[in-house]
Amino acid sequence: MADTIRIRDLRHPEHADAAKAAFAAIEQLPFDFSTKGIIEAARAESDVPLFEDEELFGRLAEYVEAVLADPDYNRMGLFGTWSSLKRYLIQRSRLEALYAEHPEIDEIEIDRPLIIAGLPRSGTTHLLNLIGTDDRLRALRRWESLEPIPTRAARLGEVPDDRIANGQTMLDQQDLLIPLMTNMYDVPNDGIHEEVELQNLCLSSLLMAAGLPVTGWMHDYFARDQRPHYAFLKRALKALQFLAPKERWVLKSPQHLAWLPALVETFPDATFVVTHRDPVAVFASWVTMTCYAARLSRRTPIDLENVVEHAKLLQKGLLDGVARDHAVLPSDRVEHVYFHEFMSDDVGTLERIYARADLEMTPRARQAIRRYIDEHPRGRHGRIVYDLAADFGIDWDGVYPDFQAYLDVFPVERERPNR
Repeated sequence: MADTIRIRDLRHPEHADAAKAAFAAIEQLPFDFSTKGIIEAARAESDVPLFEDEELFGRLAEYVEAVLADPDYNRMGLFGTWSSLKRYLIQRSRLEALYAEHPEIDEIEIDRPLIIAGLPRSGTTHLLNLIGTDDRLRALRRWESLEPIPTRAARLGEVPDDRIANGQTMLDQQDLLIPLMTNMYDVPNDGIHEEVELQNLCLSSLLMAAGLPVTGWMHDYFARDQRPHYAFLKRALKALQFLAPKERWVLKSPQHLAWLPALVETFPDATFVVTHRDPVAVFASWVTMTCYAARLSRRTPIDLENVVEHAKLLQKGLLDGVARDHAVLPSDRVEHVYFHEFMSDDVGTLERIYARADLEMTPRARQAIRRYIDEHPRGRHGRIVYDLAADFGIDWDGVYPDFQAYLDVFPVERERPNR
């Protein structure tokens, strides 16, 4: 049985020597964290002409402004955000270049995808990984989510495709700086990741506010019509289907809870799987993970109260969305999965989902699912202890009213602290 782990340095992070050296190196690294600076850096590094779009650059400016308005960002946080935004612009440019070369991509159908929507920490990652073992299905690997489109030279076979190596480098950097993240979110470089990473390429993804507490921008995100950005997600999936086709896609993101009408409109023939768990149990682990990751971007001592409030608003936005819009999901193509049932019978849960999706549970698929379960026991890296009272001074039962709209609709089984 793996050991339990308590994170006791959330407010005053204690970094290993190698991580301290990385922070010190970033302090000496020149970069221009401005809209113009990011665009110019992307243009200089892109292997294809930079995609020039006024609306895209407008959203970039809004995001940069929101980050700069927060005085708590440290140099590492600014550099990481600068690097990510630059990568998004380069990847968007590669996507547009691919479409320009192959306009027939637009005719590709994304046929009957399986789409998982659920809170972080509610079993979505485990469920996605189980379904993703079925080699008939197309899933987005972690390295692919970071760089979905290869360079043109790599596509033509002129140079090796270095995206897998790049993804591993980024994961190694994460393990150096926030090593316990794997205990909370165990997705290796070739593991399956969220497709809404693709929406980063149009600079409208909730991940842009989940990984970093950009609260002002998050409010704007929830207020903005996301249908065009879901249409872009489908467009990006068509490009990936063109590059590596398979029978059907399996997709997953917590973000979808807030945008069920857009999701159904964009993927009208999808099968939808919605996961449910006690929202306070989710909040306890989610806020701990968010505050732990904040050591990458926030000045010390970390203002935990600010990060906690951001995480609560984000989770409330998601849960209010599914409580408000769940009726738009087609009754014959939706499966609601409750965490306690899933944990007690994961194979039975998969069988229900396969039946709902009209997908045969073949002996090969069943064997792959069983093998994954055997090789990935829960908490295999060590179980984090989540303690709202000790770590944040928050009363467990006092959090439930924040998520009452969700609790009024979905009969989740309530959990107790540190389950």
